[in-house]
Amino acid sequence: MKHGIYMASLVVMLAGGLAQGADPVAACAGVTDARSKSRPLFDGKTLMVSLSSLEAQGEAKFHPTFAPPSSQCLFDKFDAGASPVEAIYSPFEKGDHTLHWRFTMATPEPREIVVIYDAMASFIAKKDVFFVVEERKGNISYYAMFRDQPTYAALKPVVTGILDGSAQPLATVRWPAGAKEPVIDAYDSKRLK
Repeated sequence: MKHGIYMASLVVMLAGGLAQGADPVAACAGVTDARSKSRPLFDGKTLMVSLSSLEAQGEAKFHPTFAPPSSQCLFDKFDAGASPVEAIYSPFEKGDHTLHWRFTMATPEPREIVVIYDAMASFIAKKDVFFVVEERKGNISYYAMFRDQPTYAALKPVVTGILDGSAQPLATVRWPAGAKEPVIDAYDSKRLK
């Protein structure tokens, strides 16, 4: 019983630390970019699985969720426009929703873009599926999908495009206060099949 309470407390503390960016993240030592083809995926059915999962969380919990990573490190720093960005790496772990990358920008407005592995979407697609997601001003935008583990080299231009405004989302959803269900504000039917 005590072990269960301890583990639950640890998960809450870790998740809170990630969301707030409370502690500085140590630099990666000996971590190299993944060896992968980083193939993009444009499957609307697979994306809808993730959106349905998000909806099932309800209005109060309508946020991208993921298990706290077992470890993380600062992989790189780069500039998007005049703003510094930190690329935080977490080793790929399979789970319901697991965090693989996190990109944070503190100024001029704090922003966070996450790369999440989604087990249910992977099951439907019959291959590993990763989503590049940003929650900002009440909107959750899905900017990219990968059908295998994305490399940092493939993610950096996507993230830069998101931060400089040149990237268009595959889909954007929001849950208006008091509404019975979320609203899809954008769905790129030209790219999604």
